[in-house]
Amino acid sequence: MQSIEPSIPWARPAIDDAELNEVIACMKSGWLSSGARVAKFEQLMARRAGRQFAIAVSNGTAALDLALKAVNLAPGEEVIVPAFSYIATASTVALQGATPVFCDIDWTNLCMDPASAGDCICRQTRAILCTDYGGNPCDFAALAVLADRHGMPLILDGAQSIGSMFRGKPALSYGMISTVSFHAAKTMTTVEGGMVFTDDENLARRMRAIRSQGEDPNRKYHHIELGHNFRMTELQAAIGLAQLGKLDAFLSDRHELADRYRAGFSAMGLAMPRELPMAHNSYFLFTVLLRDRDAVSAALKRAGVETRICYPIPLYDQPILRKYKSRRCPVAEEACATVLNLPMFFGMTADQQRRIIDSLRIALGETSRSAA
Repeated sequence: MQSIEPSIPWARPAIDDAELNEVIACMKSGWLSSGARVAKFEQLMARRAGRQFAIAVSNGTAALDLALKAVNLAPGEEVIVPAFSYIATASTVALQGATPVFCDIDWTNLCMDPASAGDCICRQTRAILCTDYGGNPCDFAALAVLADRHGMPLILDGAQSIGSMFRGKPALSYGMISTVSFHAAKTMTTVEGGMVFTDDENLARRMRAIRSQGEDPNRKYHHIELGHNFRMTELQAAIGLAQLGKLDAFLSDRHELADRYRAGFSAMGLAMPRELPMAHNSYFLFTVLLRDRDAVSAALKRAGVETRICYPIPLYDQPILRKYKSRRCPVAEEACATVLNLPMFFGMTADQQRRIIDSLRIALGETSRSAA
């Protein structure tokens, strides 16, 4: 199944003259470090996320680190995280000197299982940190009840959550703090970049200080606590402003792509994650679950179709995190063994998508014959 056609990428940023013009205007302004464009981007993103405050930062991992610093994690305290997620969900907890405690996921949506999270709570538990896998929202209702019952903050690692909705509200509006990533592969991008959201004015004020070397905002070169340089640049914000103007088109396109995938796969009997009731997936990822995942992925690569495996290893089996392993999470392990993410990007043509669907059908047939 060797392809002579151009490869179809797994993801591709949608960049055109709108971003170029914003960047040129920024360059000509003579102000490139954090300034008016960053402030405008924060204001518009806060509105989009249904939040009072937004703090722009240099990347999504910095956003998570900032959120965790803001809740004053202490060494020995624990944060519950899903075992099935990107490394930063847990590594940022460890970087605070705290302990990530891994809970299992719900097979329905591949997000944190509230019952499993509840089983992990003990006297040392300080916070719950959840994720929306691929833009498919968590059960925020159950997680909020759990967090409130134990008097601890719920934090959303919303790296993939932009455009996701739950009970008619943006997913990023849930939790004491939420974060988002603007990495080049994300639904909208600033090339690198991230943002933190909250409705708590005191938390917002503190996070702004920490992001800028802990500097007192009212007194230059007077530092009131330890901080970092997590600032977003004007160039990043310029790209973000152009991208934000296209976000509704990006999201609409992804929903159309997801509908066409499902229609094309209807006769194949593929297992796929589903949305919870009253949840609205933004489809950063389109995911299928395959027993012969690795063989199918290799066959698709030969056909010129790029895929990703987000994520192939439970977090507690990552070399740097093994010391925190305290239990197995069988659903997360099953997801890691079967998950495959298909190409998903703005502007994918109907011909490209038909090629992906046909290539997957052929790959499934090949692996089925090999198994027999």
